[in-house]
Amino acid sequence: MKDNYYVIKKNGQIIDAQAYVKAGEGSDDFRLFVKREALRHEVNRGAEGKPDYLAIAKKFGFGWEPNADIGIAQYDFKANLMRRLVQDYARMLVHRVGLPVYEVNGSNIFNLDHPVVAAYARLYGDRLYRFKSGANEVVMSYDASYPQFNLAQQHALSYRNLPFAHFSISDCYRHEQRGECMLLYRQRRFYMPDIHPYFRDVAQAFEWFPKFQEQILASGRELGREYEVAIEVSSPAHWERYRAEILQVAAGLDRDVLVGVINDHEDRYWIINVDYKIIDALGQSREIACVQIDIGNAPRLGIQYIDEAGESRHPVIIHSAIPGGIERYLYMALDGFPGSLPLWLHPVQIRLIPVSDQHIALCQELSARLAGRPVRLEIDDRNDSVGKKLKQAREDLVPHAIVIGEKEAAGSPELEEAVQKILAASAGKPFIPREWPELLSRQIR
Repeated sequence: MKDNYYVIKKNGQIIDAQAYVKAGEGSDDFRLFVKREALRHEVNRGAEGKPDYLAIAKKFGFGWEPNADIGIAQYDFKANLMRRLVQDYARMLVHRVGLPVYEVNGSNIFNLDHPVVAAYARLYGDRLYRFKSGANEVVMSYDASYPQFNLAQQHALSYRNLPFAHFSISDCYRHEQRGECMLLYRQRRFYMPDIHPYFRDVAQAFEWFPKFQEQILASGRELGREYEVAIEVSSPAHWERYRAEILQVAAGLDRDVLVGVINDHEDRYWIINVDYKIIDALGQSREIACVQIDIGNAPRLGIQYIDEAGESRHPVIIHSAIPGGIERYLYMALDGFPGSLPLWLHPVQIRLIPVSDQHIALCQELSARLAGRPVRLEIDDRNDSVGKKLKQAREDLVPHAIVIGEKEAAGSPELEEAVQKILAASAGKPFIPREWPELLSRQIR
């Protein structure tokens, strides 16, 4: 039997997805989303006049590693700083959820001879990297589940410990098809801020669900994006049993939401899987983040806790990545460039342009006055005209290029205004100082 697709409208009404599209309801983006996700229509929209995200990514230093496997990204120094900023941002967001978070780490190579690894590997099939290590066949970790679940299995957990979460930012490996690889969006190696919270039961997991959703939505809005949301339900039985809870998840979004109920009679380890997607410049639906409620892995992997009566029980687990995959979050930022890249995420926020060589020292003095303030600044001291330097700053995607001459000796109002904008936009966000030479003449390019 075919899967069933519905739209939960903002007012809580449930309507068949095809009838929803036929009636012309909702926004253009959401109707396009429903056509692609539920009705399987090939729908594109022109990207004329929109920036090429690949060209933008290259300017920031993202590219493919030339002598590696297909789909392995290379991060030059500015790109790497951006990646690290998003990783630190992920650390901030998971702690805002409000439950105890334990950051851990572990292996990303696992032995297929282990029955738990073999069982988990069957879920992902040919997407796994597999190779021989001596006499053993091993797999590369698909996400951070193995290390975190191994630790959870080792702990003597009590109901008093719940809920709590394991968290890690790890490099993960998925053997994506050659033609599917897409810089930042779909890579064979990528970084995932995986969080797995453990709950007493399904009710407690649904109770905490909005806290995870709230951080994902807020991080999307940080880039000026509103997610289109698809709630996948693993069976008609779970749709009937948890409909009220699913409606509550949808209500927290305050927008129309797509629901797909899988009807293939397969036994899945999860109840619902909620994907947070954007419609990109090409009109394609791109998943950035997800939240999933898992009832199957704790029993299979032997993760237990002791309840108030002294009985052993299996916790319910949420799988999530906040704000989403690290590279996918960057893809979303660059897809909508320039308006979608916040100032805190720009690797260079200000470039000072001296009117002449005699003003280079003044630029350095102005830069020194900013010591201790969370701003990344460069000075273009090269032997070029002011006009050429301004053009180069635009081409390098620097948000603030400020010309410095004699009248700025006492201070630059334009510079101070730019600094105040950066500080306001960066409040509560991570900061990493510039780690390369201040003078462009000394930078590798």
